[in-house]
Amino acid sequence: MIFLEKLIKKINTIIFMFTIGIFMLSFYFVYSLHISYTQKDAIQSLNNALLLTKNMLEEEQQRALSLSLLLAEDKTFLKYYNENQRKKVFEIINEKIHSLEILQGYHFEVQVHDKNLHTYLRSWDYSIKDMPLASFREGLVMVKNSQKPMVSIEVGKRLNIKAISPILEGNNFMGSIEVIEGFEHLQEKLLEQGYDVFILLDKKYLSIATTLKQNPVLQNKYVLVNTTTNKKSYDRLQKANLSSLGSYGYFSSVGYAFGYFALKNYHNEKLGYCIVGKKKDVSLSSFHQESTPIESNSTGVIIR
Repeated sequence: MIFLEKLIKKINTIIFMFTIGIFMLSFYFVYSLHISYTQKDAIQSLNNALLLTKNMLEEEQQRALSLSLLLAEDKTFLKYYNENQRKKVFEIINEKIHSLEILQGYHFEVQVHDKNLHTYLRSWDYSIKDMPLASFREGLVMVKNSQKPMVSIEVGKRLNIKAISPILEGNNFMGSIEVIEGFEHLQEKLLEQGYDVFILLDKKYLSIATTLKQNPVLQNKYVLVNTTTNKKSYDRLQKANLSSLGSYGYFSSVGYAFGYFALKNYHNEKLGYCIVGKKKDVSLSSFHQESTPIESNSTGVIIR
């Protein structure tokens, strides 16, 4: 009888332990599936956000290029420019900016350069003129030499989208006109989709981008170009390891997931990064790649 009781107790213990084991394995399996699904969902969401961001940047660059071409061929502008009526040029440029902003809802600025690549006119500051630009604005030199328009993300006093078209009289280069756009519209549209965006410039370019010297610096490496409205997301980005970023990839930091791609100039030099982030309670193994299928196009746009 005692033997039988011990046997039954042992069998019950084995059954209990087996049941616990099955339960733990099932829990682990379900948990693993949940984590895997959550990670895949986060990565897919980030990939979609990166594609959306890339397309929006290309659209903004193409729009800026179209505007610069239209202004460079505008008869009223050309009349006053050729007559060197600077005040009239200033008025005409700002009238067109105002009209286009009302129609299209985009804010942009215009700079006109003379044939020597000196500042002729800035739409936002009439007082500035005759400032030599060739030494730090390679895009202007390229347009003068090629007599063809181009658009890129370029470092000047700031980092922004710059579309430059030559002002020609026959085959003679008479100057150039530049449409300048920031990243505010891009940021606004991504916020509507639930994403935060951070435009980062490598700190080594601050010797050129002097107007950004007072902007926040992340990890003593990157300057934040745009103004962020989400402090929590920015704090999480500061805690992430940004030292090993490649050309594109993704990473996570304390409840936030981030995707990014590099911003490069027309010489294929890395200027910084465009990073999109979203609040997601997920842990991602950082993925960084040195090459990316996001390619440049024939207009001079380089976003890789």
